[in-house]
Amino acid sequence: KAWSEMTDQRIVVEYPGDRVAHVIMNRPEKLNAMDRKFFDELHGVMTDLDASPDIGAAIISGSGRAFSAGGDIASFPAVAETFETSSEHVDAVFRAFHAVESCSVPVVAAIHGIAHGGGLEITMACDMAIASTDATFAFREASLGLIPGFGITRAPEKIGLQWTIRLASTAEEIDASTALDIGLVMEVVPPEELISSAHRLASKIATNSRAAVMAIKRQTTRNSFDGIERAVDLTALTFQTDESREGIQKFLNRKR
Repeated sequence: KAWSEMTDQRIVVEYPGDRVAHVIMNRPEKLNAMDRKFFDELHGVMTDLDASPDIGAAIISGSGRAFSAGGDIASFPAVAETFETSSEHVDAVFRAFHAVESCSVPVVAAIHGIAHGGGLEITMACDMAIASTDATFAFREASLGLIPGFGITRAPEKIGLQWTIRLASTAEEIDASTALDIGLVMEVVPPEELISSAHRLASKIATNSRAAVMAIKRQTTRNSFDGIERAVDLTALTFQTDESREGIQKFLNRKR
């Protein structure tokens, strides 16, 4: 059964034409928060698109009011139970984001609203990004005693080492204009033009030879799975600290 035909799916795939696939994060009531079901579906969707000869480019966007608020913190206590549960979860996260960056065709992020935590990480996994004027970006993990493991693996070549360390260490939020200045996004457009702008870019890519575009992407994209074992371990270990357990619990208590 096609991913786009599944019920209660975290990811919906639409095909607007021009050999473009539109991947939509589909949990608007949770600001597209990412749980294990999300990561498993994202991996499956991107693997399917990677193998599809009829797709020349893809777009990733979020439904509702946000691109993605990042990891579903309600699921974190279970993730943090043991180092093994943390490692297994983080490995699934890395594999899902890696499926985006390693997809054989370019992937364009179309970002509106908040792109925090995992929302910023998936932006880093995409090849290009366009933001609406209302978009904001942040790595919030340090405020919970955690780290954005995939994000800090991928970000230095996207935005440079200084901005990577600053965003990951301060947990501060930046706006779309700053994201444009530091090279995180390549264009900022009004909200009503976001999807059409992303589709226009993806369509331009998809009109060209798939084999040529694949070769370009393969040559220019570094594999984040280099050193993944260390990155997974470092990220999983942060779930085991007293600071992270206290930070997660404080966050969940505020939400009640």
